[in-house]
Amino acid sequence: MKKHFLAICILGTLAFGAVSCSDDDNHVHQENKLEKFKGTWVGTYSGGDTGNWTATIDATGKATGTLTSTTDPSLNFVVTGEVSENGILNATYNYGTIEVGTMTGTLTEKTGSGTWESPLQDLYGTWTGSKN
Repeated sequence: MKKHFLAICILGTLAFGAVSCSDDDNHVHQENKLEKFKGTWVGTYSGGDTGNWTATIDATGKATGTLTSTTDPSLNFVVTGEVSENGILNATYNYGTIEVGTMTGTLTEKTGSGTWESPLQDLYGTWTGSKN
């Protein structure tokens, strides 16, 4: 009888351990809410100036790219910024080391729009774009 009782205790312990020690219990799946914005984006801007822009957004929400005036194609600006988890974009664009202006707006998974301004040049307008 003692042997049966001992065998039942051992089997019960093993069964309980197999159920309660699953690998899934030790891992928490966290969704990267910025992943949906990751990729190459292209668009246009208009208002006080017109042109094209392109940006690459990485998995952390960092944006880097260029902005080119169609009025003066020799004016190429470097765009840097970031996107929040809810799609709010805040970026600046520079000519060399000089900050020329800002772009703000909202992105969805595939499209974006917002405003831009250049206090330095007294120019402002709107922008739109989409993810390739």
